[in-house]
Amino acid sequence: MPDPLPDTVRTASHVGVGGPYGWRRRQLVVDARYQLRAGVLVGSVAIVLLVLLNASLVFQHRAPVRPVAIPTTAARPPIAGQDGSSVAILIIGSLVFFGGVVLVGVLESHRTAGAAFAIRRAVDAIRDGQPQIRVRLRRGDHLQDVARSINQLAETIDAERTQRDRSMA
Repeated sequence: MPDPLPDTVRTASHVGVGGPYGWRRRQLVVDARYQLRAGVLVGSVAIVLLVLLNASLVFQHRAPVRPVAIPTTAARPPIAGQDGSSVAILIIGSLVFFGGVVLVGVLESHRTAGAAFAIRRAVDAIRDGQPQIRVRLRRGDHLQDVARSINQLAETIDAERTQRDRSMA
């Protein structure tokens, strides 16, 4: 199968892992260290907030403070029979919320890590003498302005090389 892109329009997302025909990045985790750190940070904040929320909801169901004249054995426990289903729903809801927050954190960090990965590959290719390489990021990826700057730099280098080659010929 012939290469669908001529060498003059190669992009960083088409080179390397996945071969020349890897049109889209398929790895969810591109920079494991960065994405793990971001996931732990987002997950930790979510856990702290969930603990505070759940504690406030559970302690809200506690028995009201009774006058001293009533024996303490008459006070109902903090989580009584009918409250058990409420606690189960609270725990399931918290787990679903936590899973959603972590998933969004990983997907959002991928938009940065994936873009940085493509930019790094383009810069490496330009450094290795391939100024025809361009960075092409997906819609929604972060670092679009950095990609544009690198593409402009590559165009300038390519134009200067072409002019130098013509003047030497």
